[in-house]
Amino acid sequence: MTDILVRYAEIGLKGKNRAVFEDQLVKNIRLALGANLIQIIKQHKQILVSAGKEALESLKNVFGIAWFAPVAIVKNDQSEIAAAALKLVEPKKTFAVRAHHDLEISLGDVIRTKKKIKVDLDNPGQTIYVIEAGEKAYVHNQKIPGPGGLPVGTSGRVLCLLSGGFDSVAAAYLLAKRGAQVDFLHFHVFTDAQPVLKSKVKTIVDGLRPWTLSKKLYLTSYLPFQMAVLSLSDRDTKHELVVYRRLMVRAGEVLAEKYHYQALVLGDSLGQVASQTMENIAAVDNAVDLPIFRPLLGNDKNETINLVRKIGLEAVVNQPYKDCCSLISIHPATQADLAKIAKIEAGIKIDEVIKEMTDHVQIINL
Repeated sequence: MTDILVRYAEIGLKGKNRAVFEDQLVKNIRLALGANLIQIIKQHKQILVSAGKEALESLKNVFGIAWFAPVAIVKNDQSEIAAAALKLVEPKKTFAVRAHHDLEISLGDVIRTKKKIKVDLDNPGQTIYVIEAGEKAYVHNQKIPGPGGLPVGTSGRVLCLLSGGFDSVAAAYLLAKRGAQVDFLHFHVFTDAQPVLKSKVKTIVDGLRPWTLSKKLYLTSYLPFQMAVLSLSDRDTKHELVVYRRLMVRAGEVLAEKYHYQALVLGDSLGQVASQTMENIAAVDNAVDLPIFRPLLGNDKNETINLVRKIGLEAVVNQPYKDCCSLISIHPATQADLAKIAKIEAGIKIDEVIKEMTDHVQIINL
């Protein structure tokens, strides 16, 4: 069994509703640790967890945690604190003690004398931390970084349009980091859901779930739209991608209203591709009343790739997959003409297409 001290950062800035965030963080830690959890106790501005050693890896995925550390819990007595600290000290490394001033000096003298190592307050080879809490003290020699942010479940529910590319993966992660519970909507090119469930899309969702705590994956076929646009003239095909993106958010809005999501999430980055110019983004927003969040709007591609790499999903995202947008015109219009788009949508009976797609959505319980 390992005793682990969990500290949060941003939650500490909350006022009278801080307990709501703390309780959600406790709930999410329980969920992350599962059978590894032995005990969890909420204390003043920190959480004490007793669990198996595997818990250390799981806690790295829990939003709301600033840092955590395996600790020795001892009586708040200088001799017991010193005994615990001496067990943690590594030989031949310089050290520093971080505690209240008097304890730093006395404990530093004990370690320096007993271990015959030097103090280095500016650039220590190791650091011994002591946190006093009433009759107890917590002694540790590391701070493992958490992912920060807010606990998932404290900022509502959002539906992320997941393509299987870097952008939508990063967007889902960032909304979860701000406390939103993220579920996914994927448009696919197949007649049923089975090929999707055997593809990288399901692997990506499973990889994101420790962060996002997602519960649902909604799958709907792009084929009704593909059939509807077969009659488009050559001069209209340049608007097809914007029409399709408007259809996606409108379908998303239908599902969001039905299943109680408060916003949609897209992985758009301003100007990154033709469909993401200011005019085209505005045309997509114009199609729905529901808020659309775009957490990557100011990112460049390398920043997004680096984020996906950091969370361990770069390899799976790079796997081949037939994305719907790849089947649409390769030279889309960069400046949406809303009047023209309205005529196209009326001509292909877009409302009927959306109804067919949303009526036949397949819901995968995660």
